[in-house]
Amino acid sequence: MAKEKKEKPDRVGLVKFWAWQASGISSSANFIILSFVTIYCTNTLKMPPALVGTLLMITKFADGVTDVFAGYLVDRTKTRFGKGRTYEFAILGAWFCTWLLYSTPGEASLLIKCIWVASMYSCVAAIFMTLLQASNNAYTVRAFATNGQRVKIASFGGIVVMVSAMTVSVSFPILMNRIATSPAGWSKLVAMFAVPLGLIGILRFLCVKETVQVEEESGEKVHFKEIVSVLIHNPYLPMVAIMWLLYSIVTGMGIITFFFTYVVGNIELMGVAQTASVVVLPLLFLFPMIMKKFPAGKMVLIGSVAYVISGIILFAAGGNITMVIIAMIFTGIGTLPITYLTDIMMIDCGSYNAWKGRKRMDGINGAIKGFAGKVGGALGSGLVGILLAKGGYDGSLEIQPDSALFAIRLLMGIVPVVAFLIIGVLMLFYKIDKLQPEINKPVERAS
Repeated sequence: MAKEKKEKPDRVGLVKFWAWQASGISSSANFIILSFVTIYCTNTLKMPPALVGTLLMITKFADGVTDVFAGYLVDRTKTRFGKGRTYEFAILGAWFCTWLLYSTPGEASLLIKCIWVASMYSCVAAIFMTLLQASNNAYTVRAFATNGQRVKIASFGGIVVMVSAMTVSVSFPILMNRIATSPAGWSKLVAMFAVPLGLIGILRFLCVKETVQVEEESGEKVHFKEIVSVLIHNPYLPMVAIMWLLYSIVTGMGIITFFFTYVVGNIELMGVAQTASVVVLPLLFLFPMIMKKFPAGKMVLIGSVAYVISGIILFAAGGNITMVIIAMIFTGIGTLPITYLTDIMMIDCGSYNAWKGRKRMDGINGAIKGFAGKVGGALGSGLVGILLAKGGYDGSLEIQPDSALFAIRLLMGIVPVVAFLIIGVLMLFYKIDKLQPEINKPVERAS
């Protein structure tokens, strides 16, 4: 066995591979279901769109503050389970609170609804998902010894996560249209997903141990001034954080539900159209080979171009389902690099820290990503609420005014175009890939 590991250092065992993906499957499904919260609040709970957008924006901004503390906590954690693995139980709390979120009493006053939604959303995002995200990099770097292994779990594992996410994306809108016709229906629907996916999500903790020793586990604690130092002296960390912030603005809007409900005119077609991105699955099989030819920064740049094309088509498509499906193919291509490479880019930033004689700060790096994602999601939620209100959107109407439809198209198409143009420009200055040969030499010896 030792000889085999030496000859194939990038090999990942079958049980370890599948158990590791369980958390991603569960988390991605949770993210998809949470993206329906805006339309749930406006159409089922009858809350004003501007109020919903503002409420979610404030909640997500507050959530972002907890990310830094979570990263600080992770970097100071040392238990018999390890550093990052300790926090995997958070997936169970996330699903329980997601179910409570979609079980808001429909007959309650507007104030009670606001408090309930804000509290449950905060528990999911600010506590449980924050701990999972902040600990992910620390867990990854201690569970997989080489970059080759990490690329494999990101690429081949991405296929598993993407297929499972597509299953949820297709099934949830269809079941929503048929079951979630009342507050009680929403509670029942979310419970149908929360119970099995919560149990699936905990498999990673049960099956994958932290076996890789990294240099800073000498018992020395991380101090706050070191966090500030890393942000100042690592130029690539802010680039990746801004990239993730912009991406989170786009994904955090949740506008696709409104787009298919009112512009396309059939919410059940949403999942069907999203499955068009299945054409990108072969790219995931080729990811390890592609990574040898094209570094992460360049792949994200290529993906940004694809996403810009997608946004332009979606804005122009209106209710033309053929054009929408074509756009979804470009969306899949554009999403792929940033989704599956951001964590690797963050780990590279940790290696850069070590190369410069500082601590890796994997927990802090993960927390910075989480913070950027929360701020981006907050901005996205706020933008949706503001533009829908400006467009005269009314959740009680089956047919929306043209001004509301234009606002929805603007959010669906033009906002992503602007965001990914900026991401593309950032990636032109992302040079850490070229430094990898020098960075990895001392880091690999230390680990």
